[in-house]
Amino acid sequence: MIRDAIRRRRDGGRHALVASMEDLAVRLASEEQARAAFIGKVSHELRTPLTVIKGYVYTLQRAEADSVKAAKLDVIDGECERLSYMIESLLELSRVRAGRVKVCDAQFALRPCVEEVAERLRAVARHRDVGIDVVWSCDDAIVSGDENRLRQVFANLIGNGIKYAPPGTGVVVTASLGAASVAVSVEDRGRGIAEADLPFIFDEFFQAPERSEPGAGLGLAIARELTEAHGGRIDVVSRVGEGTCFTVTLPTTEGV
Repeated sequence: MIRDAIRRRRDGGRHALVASMEDLAVRLASEEQARAAFIGKVSHELRTPLTVIKGYVYTLQRAEADSVKAAKLDVIDGECERLSYMIESLLELSRVRAGRVKVCDAQFALRPCVEEVAERLRAVARHRDVGIDVVWSCDDAIVSGDENRLRQVFANLIGNGIKYAPPGTGVVVTASLGAASVAVSVEDRGRGIAEADLPFIFDEFFQAPERSEPGAGLGLAIARELTEAHGGRIDVVSRVGEGTCFTVTLPTTEGV
């Protein structure tokens, strides 16, 4: 009887713990949805006044003959563009997290998608004296999803690599095939990220001190959400002073 009582108490405690964890998970999910909805609403409301400001700046620029005043208007216009980009990024992030971004189910070869993104960014890389090498040593992989969304993911990762790679170095993009997946890595030889900061780099607005370049800190958050929407994941390995490597792993299909 004592043994049965102990077992019942143990089972009761286990059930209570499971129920408590499930309740916590539901509350966290609800809070995350509320936060995403709030960010989306605030970002949407900021669009209108910003559009008005940009309109007046454009009008003043066309009529301004004084070079000093014109230069100041250019600064205002540039800051408006930066705010506009941030607002659109926030709206994109809130849409993805709310499940309102539909990922189409088209099948396509991943290699041309990645190579196109790399080619598009080569001019930016040359301006910073950084090279881009795409080393696709495995067979091509067919993936299913939205090619434009995946271009957005790789543009963010390669663009970040260019931003943080020291002049005279390069960003290397490599691919490897698994049994039912393809892994594409984007590696730079930049400043790297401290181990303590790695768990947070996919959080919106977070910027590691080692990577304090201009930006809103939203690109990696969006890249992760879009990758996960395709059934994949992003991993990162980094060492301060040695560089950073992001790896996107996506499920493959048998063919087109």
